[in-house]
Amino acid sequence: MDVMDTTDADEVPKRRTQQICIPGDVAFNLTNQSMKTVSLGPGVRKVQSDIMATRVGVMQYRPPATFFLSTTGDSYSPATGDDVIGVVVKRKGHEVSEQTYVVDLGRNTGRQTGILPILAFKGATKRYRPNLKKGDLIYGRIRRTTPDGPVRLTCTSNTNQSFWGPLRRTGALYRASLPFARRCLTDGSPEHDMIQQVGVRVPFETAIGVNGRIWLYTGMEKSQNLLYSLFRDAEAAKGDGDVIRKATVRVVQEIASMSDDIPLEDNTQYWVTRVV
Repeated sequence: MDVMDTTDADEVPKRRTQQICIPGDVAFNLTNQSMKTVSLGPGVRKVQSDIMATRVGVMQYRPPATFFLSTTGDSYSPATGDDVIGVVVKRKGHEVSEQTYVVDLGRNTGRQTGILPILAFKGATKRYRPNLKKGDLIYGRIRRTTPDGPVRLTCTSNTNQSFWGPLRRTGALYRASLPFARRCLTDGSPEHDMIQQVGVRVPFETAIGVNGRIWLYTGMEKSQNLLYSLFRDAEAAKGDGDVIRKATVRVVQEIASMSDDIPLEDNTQYWVTRVV
């Protein structure tokens, strides 16, 4: 979630919620709003005082200050700034500066593959860079989309954030519906609360792509399987907060009481040094 400053005034005009938007539509203007901060969920971005749509969908507002775009279908259209999980298909190119990974973004994606430059990772150089194989997972960001060209991805950030990049091979990949993945990213939703509650009690890592892929890692076999089943049950609950909360409590208690869990062998080594 991005947190942005806003200015003074009244409540958000609720008449603008539930409207269908296309990329570039301005759904809200915050010039006269009293919120000190706003949270931006999937499908929206802030340009000065405007909340704008980055894809086709229904604009939503959740008090006190969360904006996001929901979609009824399960077809993902890549938009600049989206966080996605991709699967490496192959590497192309000869010169290091021109080499790219072809990355699968999912069968439910309008353009199924994207291009990730081999040096588009934090700290990567011609000598020191990731050496990814077919089937490896990456957590990245859509850098650019064009009507006719390939989707361009990156695992770097201007703000020096480091959570993008290759994902551990021993993690579990949960393939979710697009609405469920977006709810997991939206502050105040039962699914987002579930993730926060688990994180308080269970050490784990997760990456959530708006393209409907969720990666989970605990380092332990049984707890990771239980966590995977929790996400599956939460999706089946279809937003029922009571059901999701009960499932969360049950799984957290079960993991906490484990005494015979099995460590996952993780020999993941992505980064290599090569002579150029």
